[in-house]
Amino acid sequence: MRVLYIIVLIFVSFACKTNKYIETENKLVKSNNICPEDGICTFNVIKNKVYSIKTDKFGNSYSELLEGKNTVLKFEYKRNEQDGIQDSSYKEIIYIEINSNELNITDLNLKNTTVGFERLCFCRGQTGAYSVLEGILILTKIREKEYNLVLNFKIKEVPQIITAINENFEL
Repeated sequence: MRVLYIIVLIFVSFACKTNKYIETENKLVKSNNICPEDGICTFNVIKNKVYSIKTDKFGNSYSELLEGKNTVLKFEYKRNEQDGIQDSSYKEIIYIEINSNELNITDLNLKNTTVGFERLCFCRGQTGAYSVLEGILILTKIREKEYNLVLNFKIKEVPQIITAINENFEL
């Protein structure tokens, strides 16, 4: 299984990449991600927050960012809406909570960290927020305040479009 993840990481690193830009708290940074051509991808670094998944009184799950001591990395894919089709919006959001003191993570089992996937669409019974438990997370320091994030993951609860993230960012 580990060999499969390494092969996927190599493929993601060398595959054709779409030039997108990411927004950090200070500036726009070029994204390394493979973003589907039918939408827009953004990446945000949100400091002094913690991530959690909540459930409303109807049993629907949703993501929540609260004040805290950690940093949340937020990747969002928003598919372009189709003209003339009501309720055609579709969005996937991946949240990764990191502790600023632990910024050199290699091959971390996702069961030991806070990673969430949220699917927002008019998809009855197939929307909501879910904990990501299957995959691999690598966070590497590149320079003084620059890091590289690689995440490959799979959700069992609902269909997904985004299965890998490869981003450089500053803290």
